[in-house]
Amino acid sequence: MYRLKRWGRIVVLAIIFILSGVMFSQYYDCWVQEDSPFDRFSLAFTFFFLCCPLGYFLLIAVCRYFFYREIPTVPPEELPVCTVIIPAYNEGETIKLALESVCRSEYPADKLEIIAVNDGSIDDTLRWMQQAAEESGGRIRVITYPENRGKRYALYQGFRSGSGEVFVTVDSDSLLKPDALARMVSPFRRDHSVGAVSGNVRVANLEGGIFPPMIDAGFTFAFDFIRAGQTVFKSVFCTPGALSAYRRTALMPLLNEWLNQTFFGQPAGIGEDRALTNLILRQGYGVIMQRSAYIYTNVPECYRGISKMLLRWERSNIRENLEMYSFIFRNFRFSDPRRWFMLATLLLYTLMTVLPVVMIWFTLYNIFTTNGTLVLSIAATAMLWSTLPALVNLQRNSLRHILYCYFYGIFHALTLFWVVPYAVFTIGNSRWLTRSGANSAGKI
Repeated sequence: MYRLKRWGRIVVLAIIFILSGVMFSQYYDCWVQEDSPFDRFSLAFTFFFLCCPLGYFLLIAVCRYFFYREIPTVPPEELPVCTVIIPAYNEGETIKLALESVCRSEYPADKLEIIAVNDGSIDDTLRWMQQAAEESGGRIRVITYPENRGKRYALYQGFRSGSGEVFVTVDSDSLLKPDALARMVSPFRRDHSVGAVSGNVRVANLEGGIFPPMIDAGFTFAFDFIRAGQTVFKSVFCTPGALSAYRRTALMPLLNEWLNQTFFGQPAGIGEDRALTNLILRQGYGVIMQRSAYIYTNVPECYRGISKMLLRWERSNIRENLEMYSFIFRNFRFSDPRRWFMLATLLLYTLMTVLPVVMIWFTLYNIFTTNGTLVLSIAATAMLWSTLPALVNLQRNSLRHILYCYFYGIFHALTLFWVVPYAVFTIGNSRWLTRSGANSAGKI
């Protein structure tokens, strides 16, 4: 394993060196050959947009590998009363498996409350919930509603019904590791400034074709690298719906505002996890990640499902980024490092929102002009960005996961480049992404 990791680092670093050389040489050649001020401006503008994120990733790398420390698990007698909420819509037998995984948690039974919310399912989800409740010996409480009101409403009812000091949300198609709950709630005992905690999400259906392993490699980068680095500043931007924990005293004052959130005059039906995280941060609470608190969730196995999932995420991120700009200067002191870190992250996210639109324009421009070599440098840069997740996945001691990072980078650049621009121009529309059945790709 050590030899694999060592040689893997050498190979990946060599790729970084080669791709960097290709990118810079192509841009330099184009710069020398161009006489038009507009062409030179386009080159400089494109180069800036491609290289800027690297500075942020360097900051995250320093935070992640030198300063990130997971908060240790507290003894069982110190664990708080915990309410686990699992909303479900048309999940069928899958919901029973999720509930059973929570019941197997290494958590004191007298301190654990489990609530399953049936959000107007039209299949046999309720029957499977009731069966799991019976087999649990009364540990599971089932709440059911005749009409589908959406995941946000289902969670809201769970929050209102629960009695725990800490609330944990779990997706209905996910399986919880036995030690995850104790790891998730321990930070609330050890650090009273923490208002929310993110778990570490992994893909359960890895055998479902080529797409799930690629998404799993992306999850490793998003959680083990990005969120771990953000944890140093207690500024994780999103506690995922698959596994998140919230302090009761931080959650309750903002529930009604969260439930009734609107955007462009329409109810904000998607992105309930990012919206809730934003509200927690706005209050001044810290948001962190527990790296060893694992949950395994199902992801789409087809292109249509992946595009829906990414589109839902992008629309939510754009909306919540705009919301964060409205309070980051008002609610945080000038001298607060969190203010500047969150601002840097926001600027990066804004940049990454604008970048695909810019890149589509400049790529088309250079294809139909004499400056076609720029396309090669853009491809090299895309590969260079894929190398960053590859380095993080190297810790898993698997060359397969490293290759999946490059496959996903190429796949995304060629077939999913439209997602962000489309999300920008359809930001107020969430109807396309509503779930219609148990076998639909994506979550409620």
